[in-house]
Amino acid sequence: MIVLPADPLATPPKERAEAALTLLSQMRPEAQEFELHFSDIPEFFHCGSNFESVFCPFCETDIVERWGKALDAWSKGHDRRRLAIETPCCGRETSLNDLDYVEPQAFACIAVKVMNPDSDLEPYELQKVAQTLGHPVRIVWRHI
Repeated sequence: MIVLPADPLATPPKERAEAALTLLSQMRPEAQEFELHFSDIPEFFHCGSNFESVFCPFCETDIVERWGKALDAWSKGHDRRRLAIETPCCGRETSLNDLDYVEPQAFACIAVKVMNPDSDLEPYELQKVAQTLGHPVRIVWRHI
């Protein structure tokens, strides 16, 4: 499980991130490993073998083939803080972070990784983590 700010450019203070890590370790003490990840630019947090497809958030067209090219262009680009793309199907502006991923994936400058927790976070737990971090959060479940 990877918990990250919903805003891919969010960079909460280190103290808040460490507090969120501590909170998650208390919520899921059975997990095998806890790790805090920081970066100056957004990184792509993928779901591993859980990945199925990518859809346009506007017209729901499957755009997985074009998404791969957009992701490649982003990773080789000069401004990796810029996640804006034009959807290939309906030509609308969105972000790589806001596409409809099956299963969820996201971009972030900070992430809390929790290895093999027994369960997902309950809504009230997710809210506590968001309050601690100071930003709304999303979850990526990575299966390797």
